[in-house]
Amino acid sequence: MEERLLTRITNVGLLAAVGMGVAHLVMPTRATAGFASRVAFVASVAGTGALMGWRERRARENAGDERVRGALWVWIVWGVTSALALASLAFWLMHGSTK
Repeated sequence: MEERLLTRITNVGLLAAVGMGVAHLVMPTRATAGFASRVAFVASVAGTGALMGWRERRARENAGDERVRGALWVWIVWGVTSALALASLAFWLMHGSTK
């Protein structure tokens, strides 16, 4: 299996596992959820997103078949943003909207 494809598959699996695992442990959307549980969830998803961005850039560098554009921080910010957006979309698809 190609390294870049394997990286993408494991990134998605990692994000799903961390997102669902932490969300079901700290339950940040319940009515009585405290600030700490919400921060813990967002921080864990954002951290996973940062790791995803870093891993994607490293996979492209290691493949060596193309010039990797963008600084490392751009890839990390993109990973954080996409991970938070995917977590929000997944929650909306599975649980509906919250008021």
